[in-house]
Amino acid sequence: MSPIIREQYAAKPETPVYSKAVGGSAINKILLGTWAGVMQDDGGARVRVSTAGPDGWIARDDLRDSLGLKLFFIDVGQGDGILVEAPGMRLLVDSGPNTNLRRYLRGYQYSYLLGAGAPIHFDAVFVSHFDADHFAGFADLLRDEDFSFGTIYHNGIARFSASASSRPAGHNTDLGRMSDGVLRTSFDDLDDARDLLAEGGLQSTFRKFLEAVDAAHGQGRVEALRRLTVRNGHVPGFSAGKDLTIEVLGPVPRRATGHIDWPWFDSSSKTRNGHSLVLKLNYSEDGGEGKSVLLGGDLNADAEDHLLAHYADANPFQVDVAKSCHHGSADFTVDFMRRVNPFATVISSGDNESYSHPRADALGCAGRYSRGSRPKVFSTELARSVSSGGDILYGMINCRTDGKRIVMAQMKEKRTGADIWDSYEL
Repeated sequence: MSPIIREQYAAKPETPVYSKAVGGSAINKILLGTWAGVMQDDGGARVRVSTAGPDGWIARDDLRDSLGLKLFFIDVGQGDGILVEAPGMRLLVDSGPNTNLRRYLRGYQYSYLLGAGAPIHFDAVFVSHFDADHFAGFADLLRDEDFSFGTIYHNGIARFSASASSRPAGHNTDLGRMSDGVLRTSFDDLDDARDLLAEGGLQSTFRKFLEAVDAAHGQGRVEALRRLTVRNGHVPGFSAGKDLTIEVLGPVPRRATGHIDWPWFDSSSKTRNGHSLVLKLNYSEDGGEGKSVLLGGDLNADAEDHLLAHYADANPFQVDVAKSCHHGSADFTVDFMRRVNPFATVISSGDNESYSHPRADALGCAGRYSRGSRPKVFSTELARSVSSGGDILYGMINCRTDGKRIVMAQMKEKRTGADIWDSYEL
């Protein structure tokens, strides 16, 4: 391959790649923000590039200097796993329950860089809450020495063994609920994690995660572990003045006096789900309003009522794109959906599970309580394609923005000429 003389990115929602410098038909189409390494520029209308798919020629005016903001809602089965890329940074939000995230990152997204010996660094990692379908896959990724990580953020609610004989004193549920019906936690940083490991009695998946974090930190591949709540305001390094801002809208503790006190939502499962991290990403390249995405973990109806009561008449939840909470569960409030009011919703769910996600009413309400005359609802499960040999081929949902336009796309099951994308500009 010829050397790369400059790096640029696709500027159109679907940018055509041609086989010739002049004339000819498109041989491929790449999405907004896709990398295009320019190998030859003779001053003509097209430049020769290396990019996703076959090398070819792209119109000079169809390229830009910034990749913008890209979110990859990865098909991890029954769970959530999101890769976020922005200029100069990579982020992860949840990991799914298995090795799908790591296999995607190694086998596709970063295969070229890893093959060239380049280590991959994630500037921040977010664990929305400690349910296995959101964080179990991180242990495998953390053990991979080709990956390094900045701060790993979490909601502060640890998991304990369901066996009374193995729980630490004072933890009379798997979360540590006290007798007055309030959940009190103090789990925050690496020192707290090491204390929890020393005490024992942890839920096994949570224990393996903390062990992997501690080991990776000892190797210099994890910088820190930190709890996030609404009191942080913004994720450190992603506040006002940045192209990408990340606002922390939840969880909302009741009060903090050494320990953090959380409202109890009927059961341990609903409590840890309901106090998921709620992140609002906003991207703008010119200081303007930009485009926004809401990531709300596994919020449920009780939690949504709690959040709405906290914010009262304010509405920080309205966004352009929203990830459906709890994989399209029926446990939601119409009022919260009205507040979110997106142009597009993404549902991450899997096959062969007993929850029937996404539920019919969640799908219907996702469309009804959206902006625009033709709302969009995407599903990693519905977008999945299976080969004749039984291999899962696709299922990922793409979200791309330059701060002014948003493109949502899923891969077609069968290519039509150069066009492999079913894409929509919001």
